[in-house]
Amino acid sequence: MRNRRILYLLLLVCLTAGSCSGCGKEQEVTEDKNIIKNPYAGAVSMEGTPVIDYVVPRLLPNILVDTLGYLAGSGKKAAVVKGKKLPEHFVLVDGLTGEEVYRGALEEIIYHSEEGIYSGYADFSDYEEAGLYYVECDMIGRSSAFQIREGQYTVLFEEIYRELLESCRQKSITLPEAISFLEAYEWYGEIFPDEDGDQVPDVLREMRAFVSYMEEKGTEESQEAMYAAFLAKFGYLYQKFDREYATDCLKRASTVFGQVKNTVGRDADTFYALTELYRATGRYTYRKQILDYKSFFEDNSSYLDERSYLQGGMTYIATRQKVDVELCYSFSNNLRDRAEEISKHYEEMIDPVTARNNGPDDLLKGAAVLACDNYFLNNYQYTGVMEDFLHYLMGRNLESVCFYENGEDRSSYLLLLAQLAALHA
Repeated sequence: MRNRRILYLLLLVCLTAGSCSGCGKEQEVTEDKNIIKNPYAGAVSMEGTPVIDYVVPRLLPNILVDTLGYLAGSGKKAAVVKGKKLPEHFVLVDGLTGEEVYRGALEEIIYHSEEGIYSGYADFSDYEEAGLYYVECDMIGRSSAFQIREGQYTVLFEEIYRELLESCRQKSITLPEAISFLEAYEWYGEIFPDEDGDQVPDVLREMRAFVSYMEEKGTEESQEAMYAAFLAKFGYLYQKFDREYATDCLKRASTVFGQVKNTVGRDADTFYALTELYRATGRYTYRKQILDYKSFFEDNSSYLDERSYLQGGMTYIATRQKVDVELCYSFSNNLRDRAEEISKHYEEMIDPVTARNNGPDDLLKGAAVLACDNYFLNNYQYTGVMEDFLHYLMGRNLESVCFYENGEDRSSYLLLLAQLAALHA
């Protein structure tokens, strides 16, 4: 028994010694005493792939421009230059020849303490020759290429116009897009073409076909109020081209809205339908229902964030029918106050380094308010602010993203571009 215990202890000692010597394999020393050979020396992990525990930093551009280009002679704050240190000057370079065509000093340089960088503006509005260009600065680099051209806003407007016209032909246009199309035509009909020369603007001709399609297809219950507004607006605008057909559209709008009133209460789409129906027909019943919203509009401008309320308010104050003066004043005052508030804070909203906004949709809502107030007051005092909003949305932002090209709903830009195109025509 004693011998067996001794044998057990000796075996345990051997096993322990083996485990300490790398599975019993002695290290082999080569002639170079500093190099140790070990068949397991390269095995540092049992994982099949290496573990990468770092993130590649994002590289953001330091010269920010409207990537879609500038109207010749406009854009006092055209490009933004930012960096930990800024040069005194910038140069405008011909993108085709590489030649310097303009040199200027950076303006309005400020220091952003939290970010630890400076920013300033490059103003090349004095240079008006059309072409492809980029901005370049010592120590900073160069911007993306962009165009300077006459009729820049007309080009962009026509692009959206043709997209929506084709959507209308393909019957893929949405009701909000169709209403925006008609609204832009109502305000700035002079820039809408009649390419076939039949004395009917192409947009109205295609909208008539769209009405026929919608009547065959039918409308979802949730969109009936908006469809009634669309029919009433189209009928009102179309009456001077075909009064009989326009009257049929208005009758149909009244019928559709009668179905809506049995299922919904007061909301933005219903208000908008009421204003379009009242303007087109002058019926007292619609006027009376509009007044039910009066208390909602008093001392409250948040409703302007909803496009249907904004559109309905603009229709109501533009009508030649009898209106409630207090309600008109309430809406127009709220519109003016909101426009002034946006104008006062817009530089903070679209600052290229420290922008404070809730995304492109939020900025487009603000720009739509400015466009409406411009049209209502007929003095277009917010045109420069609207242009700055568009420059930001089209690339002059921290990450140099063109929201206009990446966005799904480009029709939200239609009214803004129509207004700018009409003003610069």
